[in-house]
Order: sequence, then C-alpha cells, then structure tokens
Amino acid sequence: MPEDNPEAKRQAALLSWIQQFAPYGVITLDKAFCAQTWNHWMELHSGMRFEDVAGKDLFTLFPDLRRRRLHSVFERALNGESSVLSTGLHHHLLPLPSPMREPGMLLMRQTARIAPLLFEKTVCGIVVVIEDVTQRESQAEALIRQHRRQEILSWTSAHLLKSEEPWNTMRQLFFKIAEHLDFDTFFFYLRDAESGVLSLYGAGGVPPDSEKDFADYPLFSKVAQSSEVAIFDSVQSRAEPEYAPLKKAGVSAAVAIPLFVNERPLGLLCFATWSRESIAREESDLLMTIGQYLAIAVDRERTNRQLQKATEQLADHAQLLEQRVEERTARLQDTISELEMFSYTLAHDLKAPVRGMMGYCKILTEDFGGALPPAASAIVQRLARTPRRMEELIQSLLEFSKVSRREVVLSRVEIEPIIEDLLALRPAAVRQAITICGPLHAVRAQRDLLQQVLSNLVDNAIKFVNPETQPKISIHTEVVSHSSPSIRSGHLLFSSTESTQVEPGAAEAASKLVRVWVADEGIGIRPELHQKIFGIFERGVNAGTYEGTGMGLAIVARATQRMGGSCGLESEPGRGSRFWVELPAA
Repeated sequence: MPEDNPEAKRQAALLSWIQQFAPYGVITLDKAFCAQTWNHWMELHSGMRFEDVAGKDLFTLFPDLRRRRLHSVFERALNGESSVLSTGLHHHLLPLPSPMREPGMLLMRQTARIAPLLFEKTVCGIVVVIEDVTQRESQAEALIRQHRRQEILSWTSAHLLKSEEPWNTMRQLFFKIAEHLDFDTFFFYLRDAESGVLSLYGAGGVPPDSEKDFADYPLFSKVAQSSEVAIFDSVQSRAEPEYAPLKKAGVSAAVAIPLFVNERPLGLLCFATWSRESIAREESDLLMTIGQYLAIAVDRERTNRQLQKATEQLADHAQLLEQRVEERTARLQDTISELEMFSYTLAHDLKAPVRGMMGYCKILTEDFGGALPPAASAIVQRLARTPRRMEELIQSLLEFSKVSRREVVLSRVEIEPIIEDLLALRPAAVRQAITICGPLHAVRAQRDLLQQVLSNLVDNAIKFVNPETQPKISIHTEVVSHSSPSIRSGHLLFSSTESTQVEPGAAEAASKLVRVWVADEGIGIRPELHQKIFGIFERGVNAGTYEGTGMGLAIVARATQRMGGSCGLESEPGRGSRFWVELPAA
C-alpha cells in the first residue's frame, strides 16, 4: 500500500477498527459461504477465534441455520439482495450465549443484516452484521409484562368492585390470568363465617375424576391457615403422599395464596400449570396481589350481608316493639278510660247522698233545733259542714276529670282580656290588689282552659295570705327561647285520651315560649313541697287554717299539660310565691 495514498490509509484504519473495536459482530463470507473475516466482537461472544473458523462453511459451524431455513437469505445475498432479520421474528441469527442471566433468555437476541459484498459492482461475497439487542428486548418485554400486570390488576379490581358476589367472577378471572401467565388449573376455597370450615367453592381445568380429591385437601388446608404464599415446584417428581392428588390431576407446578383480611382467614386461591416445572417469583407476587383484591371483595360482601341481616333483624325487632307498644298503649288507654269513667260516675253518684245528708242536717237544725241539747246541736252543725266539704271535693274531682277528658284545640289567645274577665267577677278590693304589668304576650292555648288556670292561680294568691293582711298580686309575661321542665315530676292521675289539635301554621311559632307569671306576697311554700302541691289532693298548708280541696294546682298542672306547656313556682316561706305557666308563643 503506497504511503502517499490517504484513502487507502483511511480504509485500512476503518477495517482495523471494525476488526478490533466495533460494538457489533462483522463476518464476511466468500461465495461458497466460507468465513473470510471474523472480528473481535464475534470472537468474544461466540468463543471461537478467527483461526478456528477461517475458511470453514458457516452452515457447518452453525447447522441450525439450515434447520431454521435461513440459508435462503444468504443465497439471496449472492444474487444482490439485502435482508434484515428482526428479533421479533427470529430472535437471533447465530445461537450465541445471552449476556444476561434471565429465565427464558438463554440465547442472545439479535438484529442481523445480510448483504452482498461488492467489488467494482460485482458480488464477490457476503457481509453479515450482527447487533446485540438482548438488553433492549429484555427491557421491552419487562415493560410489556408490567403493562399486562397493570391491565389484569385493573380488570380484576373493576370486576370485583362491581360484583355483589365476587366469588362468582372467579372463572372469568381465571381465564384472564391463564391468558397472561399460562396457567391451566385453579382452585378456590372459602371458609364458612360461622363454623370456620374450609370448603372448595369452585375449580377449573381439573379432570372430573380428580376434583373430589380436592374437596378436603389437607395440603391446601394447611396453607390456608398460614399467611404465607406457598409455591410447589416440580410436583411430578415429589414422592411425598400429600402431593398425590396434584400428581393425579397432572399438575407440574402450583402456587397457593391464603386469603386474609385483618388477620382473619377467609379462604384460599390456587393456580396450577401442567407444562412448567416452576412458578416465577414475579408471577406469585402478581397472584398474591390479586388474592388480596379478592379477599377484600369477599370480606366486603360478607360485611354487607351481615349488615343487611342485622338491619332486617333490627327492623323486625323495632316492628315487634312498636306492635307491643301499640298493644300496651291500647290496653292502657282502655284502662285510663275505664278509670276516668269510674271516677266521673263515682263523683257524680256521690253528689246525691251528700246532698241528702246536707238536707237532713238542715231539717234537724230548722225543725228540731230547739229540742236538741247543745252538744247534739254542735254535732249536727259539724255533720252539716262535712257534706259541704265532700261536695267541694267531688266538684273539684269532676272539674279535673273534665280537663283530662275534653278535646283541646290550640289557637292564638290574648291574656289581657282573660284577666279582665276574671277581675270583673271579683270584689273591688280584689281588683285593687292585682297589678298587671303589660303588655302581656299572646300564647297558643285554649281560652277556657287558660282562663281556668289563671283563675285558680289568682284565687290561691288571694287566699294564702297572713290574717288581717291585704293580698298583693302582680301578673306579667316574658318570652323565653327554651322550654323549662315542669316542676311537677311523675304522672298525673289521668292521662290525655284526646289528641291536642293545632291550627295550621302554628308550628312555626313553637320555637319561642311565653312564660306567664302570677306573683304574690303571701305566706310562701316550703321548698320540699314545691313538687308535691301540684298533685291531686295535695296541700302545702294546714287544712284547718286555710280552706281548700287540694285540687286547684292539680287542675293547673293538668290543663297546662293538655295545652303542651309546663308549670312551676319559686317560693320561700314568708316571702310570697311566684307561680309560672309556660306555653308556646302565638
């Protein structure tokens, strides 16, 4: 080679670089397919030196080229045609060892270009260029696997979430997994929530004569108790008796996933293959995630079922309680009605003999008063006062019974006109003793009942004062925002048998209440008697000093209760009393 020929130098340098440093394999063949050049890359990856292959037929060095019918590509190159062999179709041109140690990738993945070698436009041989794409293909396959993994997880999650019975989707799920991971068989076990017994719920790909062997399989029962995934490789070569059912079913490898939620065992999911001797860790990880999805779905369904059952039981129980309450209320209403009728009849019928006693006492006094000794006359006078007292009690009891029995219709009631009517019926001295601090707020009540309440309170204020002392009474109202508990605890003698009716639109005013105060400067009441005096026949003073039946405040409490209100008092002995009645604002 002339030293002054730069082009020749460049060609020589290029050939040297290709021979020593090129990151791909370069082979040249003569027209008889015998190796003429074999660069360093080929020596490194094939393990054969150039001296070992020089002048030898390529198809003799790699016989599988003819078996794979690739010799035609070389023959076309001698006819001037170039070809590219992709890894997607052929995986490799020459069976060279893979630079990566991964399962299923023992040979190098290659892209190969086979072209005619020309000299002055004449084909003098063949040039072969081989590129190692193993790492690229490995990454591409990993991405594909990851995409398929995400796809199957998304599909599984979507189907389990929308399914009301997730175990019924297992067959669809199996076909989806089998398509992706190449499994042939599945077993699905569920544990009974009450008994804890593990039972085979579904199976697929199992010969009919072998399925019964897995109905109660100790090996799977043992795995279901643990929380670890179990992988059974090379099943057909195992000699232990516990593997006999798997061997009979033709299983060569299997993976069993216990189904747990919050440390509670729910069942077992198992996939098996007939064609592979082992299960990859990547596959078991994917199946474990699917098992977790399935366990959550099963637990959710069971929880919903238990909740629905509890709701139905609670509804049945509530209905039963409501029925019993209605029955007892009806019986109570009947009893109350009977008591009311009895008390009314008794009080009404007692009036006749009482009046008879009063008449006879009057006859004795008027017709035989002069003939009676003084002691006998005193006895007759006492005897005459007793029927009058009894008549007052009977009349009060009848009034109380009427308040309890009558129908109540609430409407707007002005208080001032009621006070004016009460004062008009009383002496001038009493009218001067009462002070009205207006304006008085309107309430929602029944007018005659409210008039009876205020009349009883005013009469009490007039009555219970120290002897020789003029009563002083004040009446005023105030608006309060919250209801006050009635000072009268417990039940009154008679309950309401008629419902209270309310005018339309009155419910809006119920949020505010009006408290009506009737205050006096009388004798006062001891604190321990504040609740007691609102009961029937209860009195806060000595009956010999102040007359009365003990029914006035009981009627006040009952009438207020019938109108949807409450009542009470503030009082101390010697400092007067302040009675209040609280009713909804009008």
